[in-house]
Amino acid sequence: MYINSKHLQILDLIKSNPDFTLKHLSEILDMSQQHLKLYLKDIYEEILEKTHSTTKVDDMLNKILYFKEAKKILRKSQQFTKNQKIFYFLFFLSKFNSVNLCNISKELDLTPRNLNNYKEIINCLLKKYNLKLKISSQGVKLTGSAFNLRRLHYFLLFKFIIERNYLPYKFRKDVLNNLNFNNFFKLNRDIYNFLNLLNTQHSMHQQSAIFSLWVAFRGNEYEKTTRNLSFNQSLKYKPGHWNKEFFYKIFYFLKNSSFNEIRTESLYLLFNVIDTFCYSKVCFNNLLDSDAKSTLNIFSKYLKKDLLTNSTFFSITHQWIYYCKLKQLFFIDDFSLITLNLTNIPNSNILNATKEIKQIIPNFTIFEGILLWFIFSKNEIPKEINIFVFKNLEKKIVPIIISEIYKKHNVQITEA
Repeated sequence: MYINSKHLQILDLIKSNPDFTLKHLSEILDMSQQHLKLYLKDIYEEILEKTHSTTKVDDMLNKILYFKEAKKILRKSQQFTKNQKIFYFLFFLSKFNSVNLCNISKELDLTPRNLNNYKEIINCLLKKYNLKLKISSQGVKLTGSAFNLRRLHYFLLFKFIIERNYLPYKFRKDVLNNLNFNNFFKLNRDIYNFLNLLNTQHSMHQQSAIFSLWVAFRGNEYEKTTRNLSFNQSLKYKPGHWNKEFFYKIFYFLKNSSFNEIRTESLYLLFNVIDTFCYSKVCFNNLLDSDAKSTLNIFSKYLKKDLLTNSTFFSITHQWIYYCKLKQLFFIDDFSLITLNLTNIPNSNILNATKEIKQIIPNFTIFEGILLWFIFSKNEIPKEINIFVFKNLEKKIVPIIISEIYKKHNVQITEA
């Protein structure tokens, strides 16, 4: 039986939402009911060790829901997906520069023939980072600048942190469990303070982006880091649209925190991340180009129209639409919110908005929709509180949403 991360995601969704029907599950997962049935059949047969034969879907769902050891059993059988093989392989190339194909093929069942089949996907990704794949009798290696190798490593690590709950055990062990820190708690506190300094809406994804960049570009004692830069020297890295006061505030923080360990060459990348978190309406329009107006029209159906003139709206929305573009490039399988109780999401304005936006931005899923309304809920605008969450929803959903967000994120939301 071929069990992968998708089976585990479906299992978590069933466990978190016991009242969901096949239709509800397929809507949240954006998967056809027929395709979903195949996954349910796999889960059912794996945990109960018997074929489903003519078992009805409702009976399968019920058995899966109440089977206590289901996740443990699926974990033991979990295998790499095609994309996980590709990105696991790329991650080690970005970290070690070259890989012995014989060694990694045992772990991934990745033969030269398999690799040849994957080359189109791999080369398409590497091209964006000016990197090339070189295969020889000695093994496989990436060719390109050290900066671009680190940049690829940064984005791959970000991808894996987002996907961490559903990665195969060996993947998590090799990629995530071996990260070493002198003081993780200090780094975590510095990331939190950094986001506070930017006065931006916090999210796990933002924290993961900053963390991944720090890991990928952390310098050693022989490399030039932010610690070695004077303020005058740092000015050459200042983005042209930043004023000196804002730049100095950011640079002073970097010099006096864990970020003084990052290589100076990464500052351009870090400042680009800051811009992604704090972009304006103009940059939002540039990101979507000809699709910007259509996307805004969809948002205006579910938000008050005057909210679209608020810069905070664009700052929040820009980063999640930018994230959709990143998801598409790195095949990010983001189900970080799947353990929430989503009982009232089907047939809600959140799902309806997501479906419409998805027609323009294919990688925009219900989870981006949920993330958006969650952040809008935290963002208070005079006389317009929690608009996106509660507008046109049944009143009974309100206490459920508030309770779930408080339990998962320790954030108290006030009803408008």
